[in-house]
Amino acid sequence: MKQEKGKLSNRGMGRKTQVSILLCSTLLLVGSFGLSAQDQRPSGGKIMRLTTEETVKRALDSNFALQNLRYELAKSDSNYLKSESQYSWRLVADGSFRQSILPFNQNNVFTGTKISNDTIKGGIEKTIRATGTYFKLEAGNTRFDSNAFEDKSNPLTAGFAGLALPPLYTGFITATISQDLLKNSFGYKGRNQEKILDNQAQMAKNQVSLQISQAIVGSLVDFWDYSVKLHSLKTYRKLQENVKDIRNLTIRKQGLGLSEGFEVNQWNALLAQADSQLETAVVQKEESKRKLARTLKLENDTDLSEETDLLEEMPEKPNFAKDLEIAYKKRTDYVNAVKDKENAELLLKNAKNDQLPTLTLSGSASSQAQTITTPEKNYTDSGDGVTSLKYKDYNGKVAFSYPLFDKGVYAGRRDSEITLRQASLKEIDLRNEVRDDVKGRIDSVEASYKIYKNSIVTESETQNYYNGVLRSFRQGRADAVAVKNALDTLVRDQLSLTQARVNFNIDLMRYYIAKNTLLERFNLDVDKLIPTLE
Repeated sequence: MKQEKGKLSNRGMGRKTQVSILLCSTLLLVGSFGLSAQDQRPSGGKIMRLTTEETVKRALDSNFALQNLRYELAKSDSNYLKSESQYSWRLVADGSFRQSILPFNQNNVFTGTKISNDTIKGGIEKTIRATGTYFKLEAGNTRFDSNAFEDKSNPLTAGFAGLALPPLYTGFITATISQDLLKNSFGYKGRNQEKILDNQAQMAKNQVSLQISQAIVGSLVDFWDYSVKLHSLKTYRKLQENVKDIRNLTIRKQGLGLSEGFEVNQWNALLAQADSQLETAVVQKEESKRKLARTLKLENDTDLSEETDLLEEMPEKPNFAKDLEIAYKKRTDYVNAVKDKENAELLLKNAKNDQLPTLTLSGSASSQAQTITTPEKNYTDSGDGVTSLKYKDYNGKVAFSYPLFDKGVYAGRRDSEITLRQASLKEIDLRNEVRDDVKGRIDSVEASYKIYKNSIVTESETQNYYNGVLRSFRQGRADAVAVKNALDTLVRDQLSLTQARVNFNIDLMRYYIAKNTLLERFNLDVDKLIPTLE
C-alpha cells in the first residue's frame, strides 16, 4: 500500500508539473499579446505625424470655421474705412442748360424774347479731417445768349441794332469754404465719431482673434482626442486578446480537472463584454478620425501617427500677479469693455454738443473773365483772363439753427449717460471675472500637471505590480484571475496616463487663452492672418 500510495503521489506530482508547464507557456503567450501588441495599420495608407505647430497651420489653412473667422477679421475695419470716405478728395462736375422763349412785350424789349443760359463747371472738394472744414475749388464757364436788338424788322429795336451781342462767355475759378462754429466746432464731433469707429474696429478685431484662438484649441483638442481614441482602441484590443487567452487556459484547466465549468462561463461573459468594448472603441476612433480629417482636410487614406509632441513639463511656472497684469492688457473681453466705456464717454460728449445750436459760416471767392470770342480765351488771356485776378466775385453766408423744445436731443443725452454707467459696471464686473478666470486656469493647469505626474507614478507602480503577479503566476503562486485583474489595472492606468497628459496640454492651452497669449505661443500675428483678396 505504501508503494501504491507513493506511485499515486508521483502520478499526481507529474500531472501538476504538466499543468504548471501548460500554464506558464500559455501565460507567456498572454504576456506577448498583453503589452507588446502591434498597432496594425491598413496596407497602403499614408502615415502622417502631425506636430502641434503643423496641426495649427493646417487648421488655419483648411478649417472652415477658421477660414470664415479670418475673412471676418478682414472685414473688422469696414465701418471705420467707410466713415473715412467722408474725408476723401472728390472730383465733382455738373452742367446746367436753360433756354427761355417769351412773347414780345414792353418787359423784354431790352432783354430779348429768346434767352439761353448754360453753365458747365468741375472741380475738387474735401472735408478736412482735423477741423471739419469743407473746402471746394472749381472752374467753369457760363454761356449767355439773347436775341435782344437782333430783330431788324421790329421798329422798336431796329434803331439799337448796334447793341446786339453774340454769345457772351464768362469763365471763373471759385474757392468755397464752410465751417461749423458750435455743434461740430472745428470737427469736434467728427473726431469723436472717428475715434468711436476706430475703437469698434479694434474691438471686432480683438473678438475675432479670440475666436481664432478658441478654434485653434478646438482643432488641437480634436487631434488629441483622436490620439486618446487610438490608445483606447489598443487598450480594449489587448483586453480582448488577454481575456480570450485566459478563457482558453481555463478551458484547458477544466479538462485537467483544475477548474469548474462556471469559471468558463465567467470568462465567456467577460470576453463578450470585452468584444462590446472593442466595438465601441472602433466606432469612436473612426468617428474621431473623420472629424479630424474634416477639420484638417486630410485625405481619406491618411493614417495619423500615434506619436505626438505633447508637452510633459510646464514651459514656465505660472505667476498670478504677472499673469493677471498681462490679462488686463491683452484679454479681449476686458480690453473691449474698456474701449466700450471709452466709446460711451465720447458718445456722451457728442450728445452734449447736440444740444448746442448749429452756426455755420461759409463763403466763396471767384476770379472771373468775360469774352465774346471763345470760352478758352477766358483762361488763355493773361491780361484780362481769369488768371489776371482783375475781376472778382465774393459771397458770404451765416446760417443759424436751434431746435426749440426738442425732446429727442435730451433723450439722446440721457441715453448716453445711462450707456456710460452700464459700461462702467460692465468693466468692473469683467475685471473681477478676468481675475477669477486667470486664477482658476492657473489652479487647473497646476492640478492637471500634478495629476499627470501622479499618473506616471501610478502607471509605473502598476507595471511593477503586474510584473510581480506574472512572476508569481509562473511559479504557481497566483491564479489567472489575479493576472487578469493586474493586466486590466495596468491598461486602464496606461489609458489614464494618456488622458492625463492630454488634459494637461488642454489646460495649458486654456491657460494661454485666459491671458490671450495663445497666438504668441505659436508665433502668429493677427494682421498676417488676414487673407489676401485679389
